[in-house]
Amino acid sequence: MYDETKLSEYKFRIAISIFLLSIITYAALFSELNGPAIFEIIFIGGAFSVLSLVHSCWAIRKITRKS
Repeated sequence: MYDETKLSEYKFRIAISIFLLSIITYAALFSELNGPAIFEIIFIGGAFSVLSLVHSCWAIRKITRKS
């Protein structure tokens, strides 16, 4: 489920996930999207970002505990 040699990639994925979550939050709060469009942005984009963030944190924790 994770690769021990890709610690820097997981750190990069955390940064990108946080950036995407901030863009999604901005779009949800300050855009004029209504209905299905905002639903897709929040739930599909947000779910992707959160799952990527959680997986990267989990992988980093596993890698650092082994070393």
